[in-house]
Amino acid sequence: MELEKLKKLHDKAYQSGQVNREEAANDLVFYYITQWDDDILSESQLGYRGEFNIVKKAGRQILSDLAANPVQVDFDAVDEDRADSADVLDGLYRTDDAKNISLEAYSNGSTESVVCGVGAWELSTEYMSLKNGDDKQVIKRRPIYEASNTVYWDPNAKLLDKSDAKYCSVLTAYSLDGYKELVKDLTGEELEGVVLDSFKQPEQSYVFPWLGGEGKKVYIVSFYYLELVKDTSLVMTDAFGQTITLLASALTEVMDELIDAGYEIESEKEIQRYQCTKYIASGAEILHECIMAGENIPVIPVYGERAYVEGEEHYEGVTRLTKDPQRLRNFQLSYLADICSRSPREKPIFLQEQIATFEDMYSETGIENNYPYLLQNRKAGDGSDLPVGPVGALPAPNIPPALIASIALSREAVADVADPGLAQDVADPDLSGKAVLALQARVDMQSMIYQEHLKHAKRRDAEVYASMASEIYDVPRKVKLTMPDGTKKDTMVMDTVIDEETGDIVTLNDISNAEFDVTSKIGPSYTSQKEQTVTTLERLISGMPPGDPMREILILKMLRLMDGVEFDDIRDYANTQLVLKGIKKPETDEEIQLLEAAQAQGEQESAEMVLAQAEMLKGEAAKMQQQIAAAKVNAEAQNEQIKRKIDGFEAQTDRMDTQVNAQKAGAEIEYKRVDAFGKHLDNQAKIIEIQDYTQLSDNELFQQAARG
Repeated sequence: MELEKLKKLHDKAYQSGQVNREEAANDLVFYYITQWDDDILSESQLGYRGEFNIVKKAGRQILSDLAANPVQVDFDAVDEDRADSADVLDGLYRTDDAKNISLEAYSNGSTESVVCGVGAWELSTEYMSLKNGDDKQVIKRRPIYEASNTVYWDPNAKLLDKSDAKYCSVLTAYSLDGYKELVKDLTGEELEGVVLDSFKQPEQSYVFPWLGGEGKKVYIVSFYYLELVKDTSLVMTDAFGQTITLLASALTEVMDELIDAGYEIESEKEIQRYQCTKYIASGAEILHECIMAGENIPVIPVYGERAYVEGEEHYEGVTRLTKDPQRLRNFQLSYLADICSRSPREKPIFLQEQIATFEDMYSETGIENNYPYLLQNRKAGDGSDLPVGPVGALPAPNIPPALIASIALSREAVADVADPGLAQDVADPDLSGKAVLALQARVDMQSMIYQEHLKHAKRRDAEVYASMASEIYDVPRKVKLTMPDGTKKDTMVMDTVIDEETGDIVTLNDISNAEFDVTSKIGPSYTSQKEQTVTTLERLISGMPPGDPMREILILKMLRLMDGVEFDDIRDYANTQLVLKGIKKPETDEEIQLLEAAQAQGEQESAEMVLAQAEMLKGEAAKMQQQIAAAKVNAEAQNEQIKRKIDGFEAQTDRMDTQVNAQKAGAEIEYKRVDAFGKHLDNQAKIIEIQDYTQLSDNELFQQAARG
């Protein structure tokens, strides 16, 4: 882009809404600097000009509401298969969101939106470190001070977040020495002098002075220009099947590395995309030009109250409508102070002859007037009597009744537009929790429009951040993520692993060339939510019986959320128990390893249980063997008794041989039957022992052998 075209576009943005910018500048001066520096009260004859500021109290209330109800951003991947990339982007955003420069950018932007109606901040990419030549980039924010006077948008942009703008100018003032250093940094050339050059087109009186303040300030513009360009999307694959997608316009920067890694172009597709170019220029020349990461203008506006009136954008903050009643209050109280300081106090009037020679007594005032009493003459020089006491008195200053009445009215007038006020019963200690929340909600109504517009700004900030991140996090690198509870963890983006099932190479935590849907919501901070959760848990626990298993889980949950001095060990223990019980999903590597170890131990305990059951079966078998042995002893005793009977039969007479032989034969049959029964029982015991032995595993046999 040529310098002349840049100046023409800036002139269009400068002319649009210039009256509103002047009003916003006056609001900033009125709120921060002085409430008397204007034409309305400049002709006042007051000797005392005081400021009795009520506006700042209202501004602080709104800013406190914004701080107490932060905007929370969430990313959702358009492609469901890339849900892990959305989680990584959430963590990256929270990490950068908590940096000091980001906090200052948010604070300055929201403060200016409350005071004068508009604020802004800027996103940019920088190298992570310059010491070791690190080429990894990170995203940083930069506050834009006095955005009402330094940020100029495309007049055709109508959306609240200016996402429909085609260009934007951001002015920065430099001292003469600072400007020379900037030129040297950007061009490498020494600047001998400042060229006094303003716009050539159009040459009118309202043209912005690029060199201002008689050479004391030099204004430099950061001009962002968004255009739709044609490009080629290349899908490249290496020898291992790993695929990456690159734009042809960015291929030249990494061509050598890709060739060395063995990448080849697999397919290509013609696309259209937005490209943002940044120009840094003075009134004399364009000093620097570069392509920005992402597809958006990285300037984020945040508005107070905003509307379009007759085609012109109008915005205002809390100061605009409070200036008149605040001026009136300042004038009234200053006038009252003037009456008290300038008007004569009530004084007695004496004849000269009454206090002749005692004038010193009556001339002393304040602490100097320490006479215990005053003297006066009773007789005049000619001997005539003089009156006793003063002959009259000067009247006290008279304060107009209208002034007293209007002072109270002026305070009410400021409160009507700036302060929601609180009900008289807000301090009632007997109020229920619901009543307190209802009153708080009523107070928040005053700041609701500012909260909503800050939510729009943060959502736009997240969209620009995601677009930038998808381009700069394009190689494997270690990053730090911040979890919703504020804890940190390290992870790898663009990390490649081999899928065990398919054998393919899979890229994890890949946010390059990804598209995200961004949502934002207003709510209490994480600390406030945690305190409310602890209170709720205490109430639930108190209503549960001691033996309820859910009561133990709720106690562990409450301990995990509680904070205190030297409380980390208790909180870590509660967190560990919740993971082991399966209530909380493991998040860190340590928690995953802990759960796996517990599960492995549980499996080992199950094997030991099986072994114990086998031991119990062996005990029962031994008991049965004892019973079999007892039955065998009984059988042997019966055999001995039968043998004795046989011996008695042999001693009988020959006459009874036949009978004895018959009885002997029967006894021998009985003996064989009993002996066979004993052997049968013995065999059964051995069979049971063999069956128990064969049911044992190799591990159990080894343990049994080890025991003896």
